[in-house]
Amino acid sequence: MEITDQRLEDWLSQVCESPKTRGMYLFVWGNFEKFCRRRGKDPLTLVDDFRAVKYQGELQKERFLEEWQDVLRAFNTWLKPKFAPLTVKNHLTGVRSFLNYWKIPLGVDLPKHACVIWHNRDIKKEEVKQILTFATARDRVIWLVMAESGMRSDNAVNLRYSQIKEDFEAKRVPMKILLPSNTLKDHVGDRFTFIGEDGFRELSGYLQRRLPLQDNNFVFVTEKQGRVKGEQFTPGSLSMKFNNIVQKLGIDKSVTGKLNKDKGERPKPKQIRLHGLRKYFRNNMKADSAFINFWMGHSLGVDQHYISRDPEGHRKEYANGYQHLRIFEASEEVSKHYVTLGQFESMLKMKDAEVAALRAELERYMKGAEGFEKRLQEVKTEMRREFEMMVGPKTLNELKELLESRKRLLKKLPPKYVAKE
Repeated sequence: MEITDQRLEDWLSQVCESPKTRGMYLFVWGNFEKFCRRRGKDPLTLVDDFRAVKYQGELQKERFLEEWQDVLRAFNTWLKPKFAPLTVKNHLTGVRSFLNYWKIPLGVDLPKHACVIWHNRDIKKEEVKQILTFATARDRVIWLVMAESGMRSDNAVNLRYSQIKEDFEAKRVPMKILLPSNTLKDHVGDRFTFIGEDGFRELSGYLQRRLPLQDNNFVFVTEKQGRVKGEQFTPGSLSMKFNNIVQKLGIDKSVTGKLNKDKGERPKPKQIRLHGLRKYFRNNMKADSAFINFWMGHSLGVDQHYISRDPEGHRKEYANGYQHLRIFEASEEVSKHYVTLGQFESMLKMKDAEVAALRAELERYMKGAEGFEKRLQEVKTEMRREFEMMVGPKTLNELKELLESRKRLLKKLPPKYVAKE
């Protein structure tokens, strides 16, 4: 949605700390503006109209506020049959935020108990395996990283190389992922989370052909170059692909239907959605709840003053709980030989050192053998020279002729005499 009103842009810039929050507030404002125009009101001029009327006298000011208060009450009534309770609350919260930002004294009453009607049901480990098996190469890695880290989809989509660089290049598992405060939803400070062995292995394979990367490069890139309108593909497109696989596998299905105003019924959405991977992390990671909420970017309440920020302490907690979270259980035979890439690199270095030592020893033997062969030839030459000096050249020739005649004689004798001769 393109914003042409400066009042609206100023408000959004102040209150929205993530693209997802901005998108939600724009959705809220779009519905509010549409409703107001049907009632003959323009919310884009609300700020200027109020400032003009408050100097015209108290009577004019009160009349203006009462008219708008009636619109807000009607807006609440209009929302209830169309949206779930939490969505209704989000609309009213967004409108109240706008009014408070511009100091307009209009009251917006929020629901006291905004319950969740349609929960994402728990997604099973086998279902996650199925989804990852039929996913594309890129989506498989993203969804596995989400399931192992507890990240929201927008955090995964917009992940930059600088957020994984330290542990990724060090091949350190569990691998730390930095989560800057401005990317998190709950107005918390900087956080971090981790992925385990499976996630690190899949991510390494995915990035292998793109290395080296710059700090600001996206970790995940579009699968269809030239098809993305903005700088990066959207979490919405990723969610759509996830939903398509869920339906094709028969894990869940969309329920279509129209709003029944008389009965107050709405068609139910799917129970398995992309956000379910985050729920999978929450339900299967076995660790203290304060650590889990820290990794997921949730508000910690009082715990935020006491929980450790030491990455190595967190890494140990994550490693202890990873066996319950892990999606692809290694077979017993594979487990005997399974090592992390860091361990494998150390093993290679040890083998390289052994090969170098053997090569040096072989070179010493080769040099020794060359010296021995050279010395042997020298001894033979010396012995021949000494022998020739002792018998003389003539005598030597006579001995050779004698040996030859002896050989000819032996060939003429019957076989039984050859041995004696």
